[in-house]
Amino acid sequence: MKVWSLMPRIIGLLRFQVSVFFRKNRIRYIGFKQYLGKGSHFRISEKGKIYIGRSIYLSDRGSIGAHIEGKIEIGDNNFFNSNVNVVSYKSVKIGDNNLFAQNIVIVDHNHNYDSLEKLICKQGYKCESVEIGSDCWICANTVICAGAYIGDHIVVAANSVVNSRLEKPGLYGGIPAKLIKERKNYGN
Repeated sequence: MKVWSLMPRIIGLLRFQVSVFFRKNRIRYIGFKQYLGKGSHFRISEKGKIYIGRSIYLSDRGSIGAHIEGKIEIGDNNFFNSNVNVVSYKSVKIGDNNLFAQNIVIVDHNHNYDSLEKLICKQGYKCESVEIGSDCWICANTVICAGAYIGDHIVVAANSVVNSRLEKPGLYGGIPAKLIKERKNYGN
């Protein structure tokens, strides 16, 4: 094996280790198959916590942030392509063996905007947990909103917005995302 082909993996692992080291036990992880791409980072403020399973690949310009009392739990063998942003103020859970394409946004909160007397930025947030199962493929430019639930074996088409429960294994797409085609086991 060529040394040059190993260098990006080694550098990504070192970036991950340095990032975790400076978070003072607020990021917990298992194993040594972690990768953190160029410009990617973890953001943690106040009582935020991040838990990472075995083998995570966070490509370039990605961001995973737990703020206020937010908690992010990421299972084993997850791949996050470039410019994926996960932000939690309450709870985001991601299962195992998932693929996240470019430009994905996952948030568990929305701004309050009911009062005309106050600035929107001064009205606080509404938070609802987000859960993503295992063996999912979330395609490019998808937004996963507060309160969303994505079950196991689900594909979310590109440019979709998920704001409800996607439970049956299948292909979902649109704004808001709806079932387009069920996935069935054909014995393969």
